[in-house]
Amino acid sequence: MLRPRSITGHLRLYALALTFPILLASSFIGWAYLRQEGQRINSLAERQAQAVALQIDSRLAAFQATLNVFSASPTLLEGDMDDFRSRPEQTDHPSDVWFTVRDENGQQLLNTTAPRGARLPAFLGRGDPVIFTEGRSYTSDLIWAPVTNQWAVTLSVPVRVPAVTGKVRFALTTGVPAAYFRKPLEDVPQGWIAAINDREGKILARSTAHDQSVGKPMARSGWEITKDVPPGQGGLWQDVYTLEGTKVVGAYHRMASTGWLIGVSALPEVYEAPRRNIIGIGLTLLWMALLLALALASLMGQRITKAINVLQAKAAAMRDMKVIDVSRTSLDEVNTVAAIMRNTAQILRKRQDQQTILIQELNHRVKNTLATIQAISRMTIRNSHDMAAFEQAFSARLLALSSTHNLLTESAWSGVELRELLTKELEPFRGGPHLLLSGPAVTLTSKVAIALGMAIHEMATNATKHGAFRAGGGSVRISWSVSDGNLTLKWQERCGHPIVPPSRQGFGSRLIRQTIVRELQGTVDMIYNNNGLQATFTIHLSVDDNIKDQAEAGVDMEPV
Repeated sequence: MLRPRSITGHLRLYALALTFPILLASSFIGWAYLRQEGQRINSLAERQAQAVALQIDSRLAAFQATLNVFSASPTLLEGDMDDFRSRPEQTDHPSDVWFTVRDENGQQLLNTTAPRGARLPAFLGRGDPVIFTEGRSYTSDLIWAPVTNQWAVTLSVPVRVPAVTGKVRFALTTGVPAAYFRKPLEDVPQGWIAAINDREGKILARSTAHDQSVGKPMARSGWEITKDVPPGQGGLWQDVYTLEGTKVVGAYHRMASTGWLIGVSALPEVYEAPRRNIIGIGLTLLWMALLLALALASLMGQRITKAINVLQAKAAAMRDMKVIDVSRTSLDEVNTVAAIMRNTAQILRKRQDQQTILIQELNHRVKNTLATIQAISRMTIRNSHDMAAFEQAFSARLLALSSTHNLLTESAWSGVELRELLTKELEPFRGGPHLLLSGPAVTLTSKVAIALGMAIHEMATNATKHGAFRAGGGSVRISWSVSDGNLTLKWQERCGHPIVPPSRQGFGSRLIRQTIVRELQGTVDMIYNNNGLQATFTIHLSVDDNIKDQAEAGVDMEPV
């Protein structure tokens, strides 16, 4: 089921949105095509109407020429109708065409369809004033011929006696059956309908259903459009219906010679074909575009969703500090983000491991510090005569321990320079004596720095009580060197008074041996000369900070 908020759903909506301008463009193209096809159909209708009019004019002109020749016949001018009758019968003309001669009273003097000697009826024609009064030729509308019993049209010319300059004595007429005019309509293409209508709007000939249509009035809608159109002009008609009620479109033209109306119209199978074609093609293309767009949107949505799932897996792994490898996706951007997340997970994992190590190290150091403080307090109180002496000694040793811790904190417990450590620890004792420091740059680990810092503090405290720092004039020289990973530090005092070696090992000496020998696996060598104490400390600089903490090792500061 399509979820509107899913990637695939958004892509499908986007695909549908893209088809909208395509639909608009297709509609415009279809409209232009239909307009062009409409113009083509109208143009074809106009040409067909004019072509039919030309053919009819040509046929009528041929009859007109024949009548003009006959009208100058001497036998006709003399009124010898029996002799004149042989003339039309000898000419080459359609067999269903006939000729008549009437006088100005309408009496037929000759009718080629009637037997010789037959009594002929008299009638006045609608065109008689034109023929006898104006002396011009006349083409009738559709009439019912009583002698031949068929629909027909007549062409009449005046016959002057004498010829040309005389009075009009007769009307020479040829009768043409309406079916004769159907032949020019046979050239109309399939799917079209053509009709010839007389001046009164009666159907004279029709390309389809001719026999059933002749003599009937043309369709009312067409008559209303064309009844006032002057001869020689035409136009287009839309929404016109045939006698059968079929809606047609086409063109009309009123002949200049006869005033007849030629109508040529396209049936729905012709003028609706372009619309059906464009609608069919348009719908097919639209459905194909929609299906293709939706299929591509679904395919791309699946690929993007698969890539997003990879990122989700990577994000979950990064949340859990795990590093996982997944297959590459088809999207370079997702692959780049996945690689970044993998690297980030590795970095976070390393930081977590480092943090764990730091917490463990901090825990060890806190335990070691507390064990050291506990041992210092226990031994200090054991060697103090009263609380005031304990407070003074214990506070001094805590300050020494604190000074070393401050230096380590400033370096993030990465190590302390030996010279900096000595300067810091001996700073409270530099008021009087002269202090000399000499040696190369040496970086001490945190464990070595703490232990050595406590030892130096005890040496300075001892020098304050009994040695070089006791009175003015004394000096202390501290020198060191490094060889094969071992630090050798020498403490040499020069006193201004003789010193007396101690009769027993005090707390300071035990603390020094405890930190240097037991904690750092080093050596301590102390020599009491008359002019001052000389001490040599040998320490392994490679002592690991992560060795078992003092609390677990059982630090008790007892004599060794």
